[in-house]
Amino acid sequence: MEPLESLEPSLTSAIDNNWYLVSVRSKKREVFLKYLKIAIDQNKLQEFILDVQIPKESVYEDIVLMNLNNFKTACTHLKKVECFQNIERKPLGSEQVNRMLGIK
Repeated sequence: MEPLESLEPSLTSAIDNNWYLVSVRSKKREVFLKYLKIAIDQNKLQEFILDVQIPKESVYEDIVLMNLNNFKTACTHLKKVECFQNIERKPLGSEQVNRMLGIK
């Protein structure tokens, strides 16, 4: 079955999800994303790390947004990924996620 399109463009999939702010080493976001993809594939983390997004503005150059199903399990694996620095314990609000992703 095809997914339903949102009637309100300002409402995105971010609303009911658990998006977390992940900090990576300075200027190493691309390296982190490469190793993260390998870790997800090797450790079958698709059920815990649902989505990974890169904020649009350059002010967020060392930040990655992650939609997590299980914070504790995902955090354990993230700590092992090259260039990982920190993950905020509290999920972001949907309006904050939308703003960071450039969604109006």
